[in-house]
Parts: sequence; C-alpha cells; structure tokens
Amino acid sequence: MTDLAFNLIMDCGQAMLANGGEVFRAQDTMEIMARSFGIVDFHVYVLTNGIFASAGTAEISEVRNVPVRTTHLGRVAAVNALSREIAAGGVTLDEAEHRLAEARRIPFPKDWVQLVSGMGGAFSFAMIFGGDLRSAIAAAVAGLAASVYLLLCGRYSLPGGFQKITTASLITLVCILLCQALHTSASHAIIGALMILTPGIAFTMGIRDFVQGDYLSGTIRMIDALLIAASIAIGTGLVLSLYSLLTGVVVA
Repeated sequence: MTDLAFNLIMDCGQAMLANGGEVFRAQDTMEIMARSFGIVDFHVYVLTNGIFASAGTAEISEVRNVPVRTTHLGRVAAVNALSREIAAGGVTLDEAEHRLAEARRIPFPKDWVQLVSGMGGAFSFAMIFGGDLRSAIAAAVAGLAASVYLLLCGRYSLPGGFQKITTASLITLVCILLCQALHTSASHAIIGALMILTPGIAFTMGIRDFVQGDYLSGTIRMIDALLIAASIAIGTGLVLSLYSLLTGVVVA
C-alpha cells in the first residue's frame, strides 16, 4: 500500500513539473498527499527538472528526472484538485490513479486555437507598442506564420534553441517584407510579433521561486528565460544584419 501511494505521489509531482507547475507547488502538493495517505517520514526535494523523495527510514526512495517541460496549466490544476480531494478523504488510491491518468490526458488546445491566438496576440502587441493598423496586420501574418512553424517543429521534436532562433528569423523576415509592401515601419510589427515568443512564464516562475526561497530552481528558470531571450535576439539580429548587408537599407 505504501509503495503504491508513494509511486502515485511521485507521478503527481512529475506531472505538475512537466506541465509548468511551480517547484514549491509541486513540493507542497506531494507533502500534503503523503500526509493524507499516512506515509511516515516523507521527505521530498523538488528542482525544476528533478524530484528526490524518500519515505520511512529511507526504506523507499526514488529520483525522478523531468527533462522535458511544457506548459499546460489545465493539467496542473487537475492534479491540484485531485490532491485537495485526497486531503479531504474522499478519494481512494485506485480512484486517485485513475484521476491522475485522466489529468495527464487533458489535451492541448486545438491547432486552430493556437494559430488564432498567435495571430491575435501579435496583432494586439503591435498596436500596444504604437504601431498603426498596417504594421499590426503585418505582425498578425507573421504571428500566424510563426505559430504554424512552431506546430511543425513540435511534431518533429526539434531542439528548443533552434526553434526560437529560426522562428524569430521567420517573424523578422515576414514583417520586413510585408511592411515594405504596405509602406509602413517594420519595427512595431517585429516587436509585436516577437512578443509571442518571449519567455514570460519561465521568467515569472523564476521570480516566484526566488520569493519562495528556492534559489537554485529560480536560477535555473531565469537562465532558461535568458537563453530563450538570447535565441530570439540572435534570430532577429541575423535577419536584420543580412537584410542591411544585401540591400543597404537599414530597417526602421
């Protein structure tokens, strides 16, 4: 019984981390579930990409590596809800395993939703940053192209850094060409479309980890955010430099 409960707790913690949950939230959830199942001397240490846990006098111990992280807060919320019901005493171990399996299967938004979101986000950001309607339209087209490209990259499991660099390059190129055709400045369109790539969640999670006193996990998330920002800058700068070199025109 203890082994099964311990394995369920580890699975819940891994599901939260793998889908964008905060380190302190995953750790608190696991500790609450352990107390609810009556596991004695449960100790857990959660990092951004790993979980170390033991129970009893180290009779049961396990290390879980979580190398791949996505963002699906619906799954995180489902695991949170499950932990609260377990703490209330209304869920058996078998029911909890079934509920966890259902939470892990919650699908991502449909492709068309992601495409519309990318297009609408780029359009809105371009307008917020002072662009006119024509630059916002160019940003929307670039956001749509970037969303399509990212969906394709996800299906072929391309490296994250490569995805960010090439997507930023694609956005910059599309914005330059469209803004030239529409006779408007490309800077607002580029900035607006690039905003859909910015690592807002990673940066926010890093700050929250720092606030909670988990400096190691906070540092990992901040480094992740900085690497994404650097990849975006590399992709954008590469296209701008090549365009200026080949045409002699500085993009404004």
